[in-house]
Amino acid sequence: MKKSFSRKINNLKSKAIIKGLLTLFILILFTLFNASCGKTSPKEKAEEPAIKEELNSKSEVSVSKEQYAALKIQMGKIEQKNLSNILKSTGFLKVPPQSKANITSALGGTVQSILVQEGNHVKKGQTLLTLNNSDFIKMQEEYLDAKSQLTYIEAEYNRQKELSSKNVASQKTFQQVESNYNSLKVKINSLKQQLFLLGINTSKLTQENITAVINVVSPVEGSVSTINVNIGTHAEASKTLMDIVDNSHLHLDLFVFEQELPKIKAGQTIDFNLTNLPGKLYTAKIYSIGSAFENQTKTIPLHAEITGNKEGLIEGMNVTAGININNNYSPAVSSDAIASFGGNDYIFISFDPNGKEEVNGAKKIIPKNDKDKIESSKEHKGEAFGFKRIQIKKGISNGGYTEITPLEVLPTDTKVVINGAFYLMAMLTNVGEEE
Repeated sequence: MKKSFSRKINNLKSKAIIKGLLTLFILILFTLFNASCGKTSPKEKAEEPAIKEELNSKSEVSVSKEQYAALKIQMGKIEQKNLSNILKSTGFLKVPPQSKANITSALGGTVQSILVQEGNHVKKGQTLLTLNNSDFIKMQEEYLDAKSQLTYIEAEYNRQKELSSKNVASQKTFQQVESNYNSLKVKINSLKQQLFLLGINTSKLTQENITAVINVVSPVEGSVSTINVNIGTHAEASKTLMDIVDNSHLHLDLFVFEQELPKIKAGQTIDFNLTNLPGKLYTAKIYSIGSAFENQTKTIPLHAEITGNKEGLIEGMNVTAGININNNYSPAVSSDAIASFGGNDYIFISFDPNGKEEVNGAKKIIPKNDKDKIESSKEHKGEAFGFKRIQIKKGISNGGYTEITPLEVLPTDTKVVINGAFYLMAMLTNVGEEE
């Protein structure tokens, strides 16, 4: 009985020891598992700064032909701009009187046809519209009749002149014939000039081609700005039928105050933009300074010839301008060409270490070997444009341009991305995330 009891006690002790050991083992495993989850392996620790270093060291990015078009990338160059010594002014675009024409007719008539529309470009001598008037017929009839009489009168004049010289005919008769002859010549010449103003060529005028319709032609080359008549309108001789403007001879009129006049001189350059389109910059050069005040504004007009591109410029547009009063020029780019990242400022230049071909100012990448061609075709369908990020130091900003100092030497003909730099920076700085 005692032996059986002691055996049971020993069994219970053994089971308690085994249970305690199992519990201790489970606690140790749980502790090790939590410790491993909360720590980063040495390999992972080494990879993190490597990724960051790789991201910061990347300076080249390429885009496909389709991406190039979708991002609307535009190329420009580093220009020399005077951003510190400028005088601000306002004005408008103007066409000189020699390049404008008010179209009228020498004689009135009914508008039969209009052959142009507003905005059309016309050449000098081009027919703009036609007029119909029965008076045109009478003028041609009178001219042909007077011209036919001239043959008889001229022969009679020569005959009487000869008789008068021989004292066969009286001097009075000769004087009468001479008067009629001269009077008829004056009439013919007058009718000829009137028909010329109507656009009728008298040298080709015959009884068979008399017309009641005349052509009104443009005296200058330019664009049709306004049309003031319709088909069927009765046009008076003094009425303006339409206006022609030659915008190729646009010039810039600016206005400065009296105290600013000593700073201005002919030959100074001007950077200006349209008041309603501030993003695009144009250039001009002063060729004349006014000598009288403009109306009651106490300002003096400056006349400047527009240099370079005139696309999009129309007479009457208001402008904001900066007159370069000193020759303090420095490298500058369009302010849109600068992209910032990590507290630094950058520009993107066209870059390709392998290829030489350029498209729209950007260099097209030419793969070195077949492997590059295969990889390039996967991402860029065989064509790519390369760009390199260049760190710069910004200076003065004025008139849409910013002074820059590149932190590395660049060739003078370097092509710079002036539109799309922000997107290229986004693509460059997101490469690590994509990989």
